[in-house]
Amino acid sequence: MRPRRRYLWALLALLAAAGLDSCAPKEVGVPTLNPDFPQLRPRVLAVLPFDNMSANLDATPLIRPIVNERLRAKGYQMLDLAEVDRVLQENGVLISHDVYAFTPEELGRMLGADAVMFGTVTDFNTKYVVLYSSVSVGIKLELKDGRSGTVLWSDNARSSRNTLIETLLILLLEEDKTRALIAAAAYNTAFAVLKSYRPYAEDASRLMLASLPAGPLGPRPYEWDLNPELTAGDAVELWIGANHGIGTAGPGAEFRIQRHP
Repeated sequence: MRPRRRYLWALLALLAAAGLDSCAPKEVGVPTLNPDFPQLRPRVLAVLPFDNMSANLDATPLIRPIVNERLRAKGYQMLDLAEVDRVLQENGVLISHDVYAFTPEELGRMLGADAVMFGTVTDFNTKYVVLYSSVSVGIKLELKDGRSGTVLWSDNARSSRNTLIETLLILLLEEDKTRALIAAAAYNTAFAVLKSYRPYAEDASRLMLASLPAGPLGPRPYEWDLNPELTAGDAVELWIGANHGIGTAGPGAEFRIQRHP
């Protein structure tokens, strides 16, 4: 085997070990839809604060408003996130996981919602190992009826991208091995530093909410899907820049509920 070919196969093995599990760009779970959904279909929804299983604190401030706005575009009447948080805080919710101390019926009455959306960010991270980079976003949602507590719908999805193919192309097309390594490392560094999570958060949310039937107000186009460049300063970006009073809970969070009469 020629030295160059041995060199490329060795690099390919290294890249595979670094994370070929992230090659699948989209993963969709098996949705659960209540057979009585047409009769129970809610009109007014409240998206509750999301739990976060990742180590990135930017996860929930980005994904929660995306889910809220996509539900609005599906034809549901959405409660304002800031108002939802205000009411929850008044009832002792200090971190996201505290909402589970209340029943869906209690949350529905508290917020004036027909149904409440629980959510968990299951994945929100970047891998970087010089010649390989990836970004991945995973979400799990569950919609519960605010009148009976019944699960109306649930689903999960994951969207990701990695630089494996681009890195291999750089290494294959550049004859000089040193220059190839420098170019590949520079490309992966730029990807890791300049990445934006929003496209993957939007994609995972879109894939997942596709299994949820449209709301009673009727669906309308979602601006990001039409042209992401037109969404500068939209509701998602405004929420990201807001001061959030409810913290995000990860595994092992403790309840700190103070019920108010």
